[in-house]
Amino acid sequence: MQQFQAILIFYKPYFLWSIGVDLLLLGLSYELIPAVIIKLILILFLWYAISETQHKQKLIFYKNLGISSFKLFSIFFLIDTFITVTFLQFLKEFV
Repeated sequence: MQQFQAILIFYKPYFLWSIGVDLLLLGLSYELIPAVIIKLILILFLWYAISETQHKQKLIFYKNLGISSFKLFSIFFLIDTFITVTFLQFLKEFV
């Protein structure tokens, strides 16, 4: 449970960016599958940007908790995908 809470803390600063991308995708009238693929590409880019820059030090905290980079970004992707699918389905019903 402590690991999951740490992952949610990692996700928190990226939540508004995620919603912004969801709104952009909704405005471009993307379907769910392309939206999830775009999110996967963005998360892979984020992983690359964090692991290759000075922000790599953020990952040390999670490694000390026993969370590998792969596990961190995999769960990050699952959380983000769940929120994206829920958000896009909810807005498509009312828009």
